[in-house]
Amino acid sequence: MRPKVFLYEEQLLEVLASNIEQTTGVAYEWKGENVYHVYTKAPQVAPAGYPAVAYIRVFNDLVAFQESRDSFYNYLFDHFPKDGAHLLLICLYQGTEKLEHMAHLFDIETVVDCEIHFVPQKCDLYSRSKGLLETEVMSEKSVLIVGLGSFGSNIAVELAKSGIGKFILIDMDFLELHNIARHQCGINDLGRFKTKAVRDLILQKNPYAKVETHEISVIKMYQLLHTFMAKSDLVICTTDNNNSRFAINQAAITLHKTVVFGRAITRAEGGDVFLLKPENKTCYACLINEDGTSKYSTEEEISTSKQVDGMVPAYVSPKDKEKLIQVGLSSDIAPICTMIVKLSLVELSKETPSVIAYLGQELAYNYYFWANRRTQHYLNYSPFSDAKGNPTILKWYGAHIPANENCTCCN
Repeated sequence: MRPKVFLYEEQLLEVLASNIEQTTGVAYEWKGENVYHVYTKAPQVAPAGYPAVAYIRVFNDLVAFQESRDSFYNYLFDHFPKDGAHLLLICLYQGTEKLEHMAHLFDIETVVDCEIHFVPQKCDLYSRSKGLLETEVMSEKSVLIVGLGSFGSNIAVELAKSGIGKFILIDMDFLELHNIARHQCGINDLGRFKTKAVRDLILQKNPYAKVETHEISVIKMYQLLHTFMAKSDLVICTTDNNNSRFAINQAAITLHKTVVFGRAITRAEGGDVFLLKPENKTCYACLINEDGTSKYSTEEEISTSKQVDGMVPAYVSPKDKEKLIQVGLSSDIAPICTMIVKLSLVELSKETPSVIAYLGQELAYNYYFWANRRTQHYLNYSPFSDAKGNPTILKWYGAHIPANENCTCCN
């Protein structure tokens, strides 16, 4: 199998437009897989693989282009590092009808011809989503995501796959080892701000996206929250505490913004999603009372030591605190993340005709809840195999939550 060389069209066009004869780039190699990604300038996201030198040569003469492999062999051999590394030579010739291209992989003894593949420009990235989504419209939409943990990271990546073009990410925490089991980011991102790590995931799916990152508290920096929310088409709240949710709720009421709230409960045995819309009478504080209680809500999932610190006295040992952390499986939160993504795409598409927009006729509630297991809060649910029309696990239920006439936020 011949080695595969991937070139980025946007960078390649810049090389051709510069009228230079030769430039040097970097090829990142996947060892043992014969796959090379070539960059002529530093990419937005740190590339994966092992670096090798790449020469990009632009020819004006067809014969010289066709003979490039032999003519450059001696030149490259004289300049070749003697440590067993590889060199890539990429040859380009702009013909009258199309761009001719060749790639050759050199080592100290051999030359191998390669396949060239092109990473397309923005217009082609989401062509397969057309009809389901108006991709041109999505590229202009701006989404504010507050909370980039296991929920926020999954949702951000899915929205990037859908072609959303602008993101504002807010989270003040770092990625820690215990996050890895459910977070979209991996071990290589340990110690980084979650916002920065998720930004790179977004850019891996959509390198043309514009991503802002802010490592702030939306409670302490409430005015900044207003600023970011004002320039967003949609807000997604996936934080792990009611104080931040109430702050986002209040700002959204003031600015007449739509917010999708999502969370899990104890060990992700279930979860719920609430949709706050300017035209509705019900806000998040109508669902969750200011003291954290509600007939619609249940005990929340405790997924971080920071949450525990706010619940127990300071004298409680770290070991006992760890016992209070109740984290469910990644597969348990996946349905909740998917519902948040669906609702978000419906809201962002409601002004344009598309298959996703029509889904809004089905998703007409302001509250949705989901159960993963018949334990604790769902012990009275019927078995999945014998529900007989009764509530059961692994199924979405919707409800219209009425406004609280005594709500201090929206009334």
